[in-house]
Amino acid sequence: MTQSYRPVYHASVPSGWANDPNGTIFYGGKAHLFYQHYPHKPEWGTMHWGHFTTEDFIRWENLPITLVPDQDYEVICGCCSGSTIEKDGKLYLMYTAAQPELQRQCMAVSEDGVRFTKDPNNPILTADMLNPEVSRTDFRDPRMFRKGDSYYLIAGARVLTREEAAADPNEGFVKTPEKPLPAHSYYEPPASSAEPDKTGFGNMVLLKSPDLYHWEYVGKLICEQPEYSLAYYCLNGVYECPDYFTVNGEEVLLSSPQNLPPMGRRYQNIHSGLYMLGHLNFETGQFVMRKIEEVDSGFDFYAAQTLRMPDDRVIMIAWKEMWDRNFPTRPEGWAGTYTLPRELTVVDGNLIQTPVREIERYRKNKVSRDALTVENESAAVDGVAGNVIELHVTLEPGTASKAGLKLFKGAAHETLLYYDRAEGVIVFNRANSGVAFEGREKDVNVRYCEVGQRESVELDLYLDVCSLEVFIDGGKRTMTGNVYPDIASDTGIEFFSEGGQCRFREIVKYDIVV
Repeated sequence: MTQSYRPVYHASVPSGWANDPNGTIFYGGKAHLFYQHYPHKPEWGTMHWGHFTTEDFIRWENLPITLVPDQDYEVICGCCSGSTIEKDGKLYLMYTAAQPELQRQCMAVSEDGVRFTKDPNNPILTADMLNPEVSRTDFRDPRMFRKGDSYYLIAGARVLTREEAAADPNEGFVKTPEKPLPAHSYYEPPASSAEPDKTGFGNMVLLKSPDLYHWEYVGKLICEQPEYSLAYYCLNGVYECPDYFTVNGEEVLLSSPQNLPPMGRRYQNIHSGLYMLGHLNFETGQFVMRKIEEVDSGFDFYAAQTLRMPDDRVIMIAWKEMWDRNFPTRPEGWAGTYTLPRELTVVDGNLIQTPVREIERYRKNKVSRDALTVENESAAVDGVAGNVIELHVTLEPGTASKAGLKLFKGAAHETLLYYDRAEGVIVFNRANSGVAFEGREKDVNVRYCEVGQRESVELDLYLDVCSLEVFIDGGKRTMTGNVYPDIASDTGIEFFSEGGQCRFREIVKYDIVV
């Protein structure tokens, strides 16, 4: 079958289903991207680990399946998300063996980065080895890293209240820890918090080990800070797929919180991606936050993970889909794509995301124009069209109330990206983009990114058959979303304004040829 929506320069599952990126690492001279995978149908099933490698983040080689759920501790949910780390030349892989009411961590080891052997002592780490504040029903997605002579991992979890932690151990909790916990260890919910559907509230926890096999609980990462919304501390879900790294002397914590409620224009998806800047206390486990922000303001971005390259770049990649949505590629036998990898830096207190520089090697057929002025109309530019392209433009809104671009445009469809002066936002509207979207959100078709009142906005756009990634002002903000137009005909691009005149400067378009 012709894969009509298959992207050209984004990683996508060859067949079946894919979700969270896992185990991202540079090892053996290549970057590795493992991922949650169900090979038998284009839908979520008992999880396997798929495996890509790449030398440039644009061309991806699909390798044999890394983990198959063939052990009794992996029944029902399978080999779920985790991470990898190199030790003594070997690649160690820790993953969550998940069952509906029990989540445990397991280890597999490889000497070549391709063939892995599961440890005979699996599961090697369970919540009841830690202390009573960690629910064993939600303890997953271990992210390992090294600091000094010790190994650490951060995992998503539910942290219990003091009363819950003293409950009957048959409910999954331990009454008495091996050593007393500090007074701050138990989570005391704010008085105004709502009752969760399950015990405890979403959090992340820090563990320490001398050897990757013997783990000691350090503490929970998120503790209440009055300057931030109570919603961050009363999460009715889990901070899934955590990641921790340093860049430019800054400590960054990534996570994907389930069911984080909207806050103004932020967190409009049912499940979100956010970053925190601050400081991780390796003695208590607390991450003292000085900033919390949404990673991506679009529709399709989840479970972001990073790897560090030999040149010290930190590269991030995320699942370019979203839970609780329809997947229009299913009739083609596959479902699951990944974002264009992004280089991360922190500048002036902002996480800056820029497309991986290797994409520049694939630029062809440059078309440029110094400026274009439009007033209450739409206009095309000769040579600026396509659906596998890179497009740079600086927008000066002028007197227009709305000004922007019509992308993936054809006779019946178009995807809108524009600046709304009254609201001070960039709007991504896919209501008329092609195949209709379905989801649990109030609005699955429109997303907003707050940029304030502006005289100009710099936009870098990456179109790839069925997706649009927008980098705003050099990557200070991003918006990512899938669209499903008519591939053969919906390749037009127009520049438009409403309610006045606007100007587009520095229009540069490249075809991306892989």
